[in-house]
Amino acid sequence: MSKELVSAMFFCGLIMVTGLWLSGCAKPSAESSAKTSVTQSQFSPAPTNLVSPTPAYKLGLPTTSPTPAEKSKQPPKPEDVNNAVARVFEKVATPDTARNPNFILGDFNGDGSEDIAVVLKPNETMFVEINSEVANWILEDPRSIPAAQQQAAVKKIPPRPAPVRAQKGDSLLAIIHGVGSQGWRNPEAKQSFLLKNGAGANMSSRSAKDLRTGKDRQKMPTVRGDAISETVGGQSGLVYWTGAKYGWYSPGPQ
Repeated sequence: MSKELVSAMFFCGLIMVTGLWLSGCAKPSAESSAKTSVTQSQFSPAPTNLVSPTPAYKLGLPTTSPTPAEKSKQPPKPEDVNNAVARVFEKVATPDTARNPNFILGDFNGDGSEDIAVVLKPNETMFVEINSEVANWILEDPRSIPAAQQQAAVKKIPPRPAPVRAQKGDSLLAIIHGVGSQGWRNPEAKQSFLLKNGAGANMSSRSAKDLRTGKDRQKMPTVRGDAISETVGGQSGLVYWTGAKYGWYSPGPQ
């Protein structure tokens, strides 16, 4: 037998042995893979539907934001009046509770903001402060504010009256001018006039409209705002705003 034939037979046998060995190794691997697949299928959770159902919304009545109710204009409380007086006059004077009424409301200077007129009881130990020229108020006597006289169509301005001085026994009426929509309640409302002998009996407020359309409108001075109707010293009349001061008008003898 030749060497070539022997070599060929040897290689063929080697190939067959190698093939059988590889075939034996492959079967356990396949069986192992199959077992692993079965085991995973037993313990793996069933797939769930990932699409969430559309939530059902409950229909209800439409909601609206509550609208704040308009505040009605309440009458002043005693503490409101006390606070307004203390804001301007501090300890110099307090509302006179012996008077009824001891205050009235109105737009006395005609600027569209509500003012308050209060009868005051002065602190008898503080007349120096009441009469001070640097006080927060203007001290006047309405009866000493004469109307300008007309002569030959030329207006004559009367001489300036002497400074007014309050003293024990005088009736004092404070008029606090309002500021803006809050009127005299506004914390900034401090402009005020203190009227000597200005607090009378039967005190009430008369509107500017009523005064301008009344039967005595021809005799009255120019009206710029509401006026205070009262009786002082047995004489009825009006305390009214002249445009710079508060004057006194009475249809009877002055």
